[in-house]
Amino acid sequence: MDSYKVVIVEDDLFSRRLVRLIIDNHFSELEIVGEYSSVADAGKNIPLLAPHLVILDIQLEDGSAFDLLKGLQSTGIEFKIVFMSSYQSYLEEAVQFAAVDFLKKPFDEGDFVLALDRAIDSINDSDYNHRLDTLFKNLKDSSGEKSIIFKLESGPVSVPLSKIIFGKAIPGGAEFKLYSGEDFFVPLPLRRYELLLNNYGFFRCHPIYVINLKHIKTVDANHELVIFSSGHVVPFEGWRRTSLVNKYNALTSV
Repeated sequence: MDSYKVVIVEDDLFSRRLVRLIIDNHFSELEIVGEYSSVADAGKNIPLLAPHLVILDIQLEDGSAFDLLKGLQSTGIEFKIVFMSSYQSYLEEAVQFAAVDFLKKPFDEGDFVLALDRAIDSINDSDYNHRLDTLFKNLKDSSGEKSIIFKLESGPVSVPLSKIIFGKAIPGGAEFKLYSGEDFFVPLPLRRYELLLNNYGFFRCHPIYVINLKHIKTVDANHELVIFSSGHVVPFEGWRRTSLVNKYNALTSV
């Protein structure tokens, strides 16, 4: 069995002890080589330790996880990351858009074990840096254009939110339609993306459709259809019409 070095960066002592306990109980292949509570200490020691995996709290006592990662970019980020956070913020959202492992605190032991399993599986993932690139891009301007990573069977794909017309729930996952005419299948349920997309002009108009309000050409109330500038047409449920129109009007009046 391969052995992997782990660094824990967490400023809460109880959480740090819990992470160590779970690793000791479940992962004989993981060796904890360092524990730090600050950006400064972690930034100084991680390059020296060369870990395979870093378990990283988003909010630290002297800054954020992204302050740490930006400081390490010049020497190269060769490790994989499991992010943790007890706060809801654009930082947490950026991590989820980039499809990087994330745990909400307080976390369940089973969830943590699954996240570490995924992280170990990703240690030799050649596409991982593509996800980090998307993460840093989204963080450069918290109010700018966002991209989301979709995990396709062929590998991760980064897609600007503005290019998505709608997502459709289908057996075994979801299908996304892009303005370019492309479409692709994602082997995850549409609900996994709905909450993230809702904050950026998307709306669930029907049990199987989440649509991008910015691409609407017109709403046909008589036939309960949404018509897009791309020519696509999707149905909406009658009881959602008021919310649909209100959200569309609020978005286009800005």
